Amino acid sequence: MSLVVLAMAAVNVSRIDRRVRGEVERRGLFLVSPDPEPGMPDHFVFVCTDPDPGDCGFTRVGQVSTATGVNHVVYVMDGRNRRQAVSLSQIRGHFPTWEDGIMAVLAAFDQWR
Repeated sequence: MSLVVLAMAAVNVSRIDRRVRGEVERRGLFLVSPDPEPGMPDHFVFVCTDPDPGDCGFTRVGQVSTATGVNHVVYVMDGRNRRQAVSLSQIRGHFPTWEDGIMAVLAAFDQWR
């Protein structure tokens, strides 16, 4: 009997459309994709104020995930009018690609900063 272990790798953010990466960079933000936790099938791309994947929980302004397996799910920090963001709010919509989700995060970031 053999045991097969499948390693889940992080999303390769360099494969995200360069125009979208440029929009992230223009705002002084970073795309971070940590390795998924064991037993968690989701992949995440965090939009953060710092590029450190070990700190993305504290520096993120939003995230896109493959939680549903069909459509990308988008959350943004709900800080408004320069107040510190304290929780995530889901943006409802159809986001078929990483790029669509990231652009939704950036639109909310622009609105709330």
